[in-house]
Amino acid sequence: MKSHYLCPVCQAPMSIHEASQGLHCENKHHLDKNEQGYWVFSQAKKPHIDSRQLMRAKRFLLESGVFEPMLAAVRNQLVEALAVSQNGEPLAHLDFDCGEGFFLRSLASALSEHDIECQQTGVGEAENAMFAAAKSHADATYIVSQLKVLPFADNSFDLITLVDKPLKGKELLRVLKPNGFFVQVSPGPRHLWQVKEFLYNGLSEKNGDVSVPKGQHLLSQERISFKLDMSGEDALTLLEMTPYAWRASEKIKRQILAASFAELEIDFFVSVSQKFADETADK
Repeated sequence: MKSHYLCPVCQAPMSIHEASQGLHCENKHHLDKNEQGYWVFSQAKKPHIDSRQLMRAKRFLLESGVFEPMLAAVRNQLVEALAVSQNGEPLAHLDFDCGEGFFLRSLASALSEHDIECQQTGVGEAENAMFAAAKSHADATYIVSQLKVLPFADNSFDLITLVDKPLKGKELLRVLKPNGFFVQVSPGPRHLWQVKEFLYNGLSEKNGDVSVPKGQHLLSQERISFKLDMSGEDALTLLEMTPYAWRASEKIKRQILAASFAELEIDFFVSVSQKFADETADK
């Protein structure tokens, strides 16, 4: 039986062996899910791997509902978009750089409440995060892979989510089907403002417009802004979830830990776009 996977060795299409449920290609390369419940297609040379302590801290904070207003906006926009496009078939959903699977789990329950069936896949480079994800939500498929080259055929997914991470290159949208949905959660200009003041001298607010990826048309967009009362420890954990966490030296981290944040600003743009059926439609 054919699959949407590409062989990590030769990039040939892979088929599912019915007896073992493993994968194989025409060049006789084989791949099996490991005992921990996830697949290893390829590994990055220097993947970003959180310590066990930081992984626990991130999970505790996310599970506490700290981002619930943002998640509610994602659910509402996505359910509205999917309501007019459902054809009765399960949606193939990919969460890019999924970490330990929090957003996959959150969306699974929300879509289930609206009778929207999904076949979920999470992909990421950190194997310890995939291990944690597979233990927490065994209904999804988790894959360790380099993110620059995804192990999926063109047009494999009906829905792709990218949460609080930059969109780079064409690879991610290559695997989105025509008429498929792309959900992007992007930090707004005021996101973690009081924490960023520790990182940047002369911090100034920049334009917060979010551009629509080429080949997509925007269906909806909403800015979600609110404030949190947080300890320095929790604020530092939120910083560790951002692409600019590397800017924090050990000295700055100690300063953030010693501070308190009574009105820490959280600022996101939630956007849902749809891929043109005809790739030349936006030209």
